[in-house]
Amino acid sequence: MQASPVASDSTGQLAESLLALWKFVAREAGGEFAELLEELDLSLAQLKTLETMTAHPSSPSVKELSESLGCSLANSSRAVDALVRRGLLERREDEFDRRVKRLTISTAGRDAMTRIDAVRLGALEQYTATLTGDQRVRLTSALAGLPAA
Repeated sequence: MQASPVASDSTGQLAESLLALWKFVAREAGGEFAELLEELDLSLAQLKTLETMTAHPSSPSVKELSESLGCSLANSSRAVDALVRRGLLERREDEFDRRVKRLTISTAGRDAMTRIDAVRLGALEQYTATLTGDQRVRLTSALAGLPAA
């Protein structure tokens, strides 16, 4: 990753540096990541759905999940149905309104996300291995206090 040695507050420059990092990680994890998604039989829409569910603070309805994903209710419903069929998500009736179905990520869904994150982490470890000790210390310091996903 090419980074300017001079500190900059330019949003564009920072975004370009982060994009270079993202591309490095995607390239390093690419083959293994694609193989894992194929093994898990996950589309990118289903992966995005699982990722959103792991970060969701409650058990959303399909409509609420759709709003979180920023996609149509029909697309969300298709992804949810496929994930429920494979046991990666669970659907249950809302305790106050039986017409509403609440979603939770299942143990199998969490296990799948753990495996996906392990591949991503491996690529990040490969990246950090290319850094000098000083660069690692500076990056660790720069990331401290930033909001986590």
